[in-house]
Amino acid sequence: MYELPPLVARKKPKAPYRKPDAVKHLEQLMYEDDLRRHPSMKPEHMARRKLRDDTANGLTAAIVAYAKLTGAFASRLNTTGIYDAKRKKYRHTTQRRGLPDVLITRNGMSLFIEVKAGRDRMSQWQEAVRDDQQQAGGIYFTARNFTDFKAWYDGLQ
Repeated sequence: MYELPPLVARKKPKAPYRKPDAVKHLEQLMYEDDLRRHPSMKPEHMARRKLRDDTANGLTAAIVAYAKLTGAFASRLNTTGIYDAKRKKYRHTTQRRGLPDVLITRNGMSLFIEVKAGRDRMSQWQEAVRDDQQQAGGIYFTARNFTDFKAWYDGLQ
């Protein structure tokens, strides 16, 4: 009789994402700002924006949105190269290696925010930029989740 192969143990599934209160608060702030900017639109027809902080892209978007809502200048930096289809490889960018993911200027202060999600860690170039920023009098923060970022950002003068 035919014998079935043994079952391979599966990985334990990750726990479902639970949205932190800080992210829910940011979504509410964004909704209120949308209502203020679009007074002719009925509130029941206004779509609510959804954010997450469990991925690097989601956390970066939340940080930029929160900084802008608090009246600061915020911009996301993209330092990845450009894919060259002819050569079938990435071309290096002209930007300095190790620049942070988000640049914020708030009350005349220069803030560099590096976003790290999961087991991601800083490279030697990012550490060099952090040291240069701090030596020049700027502030550098490594964000792993939105709750910690919001507490740190709200605590700044």
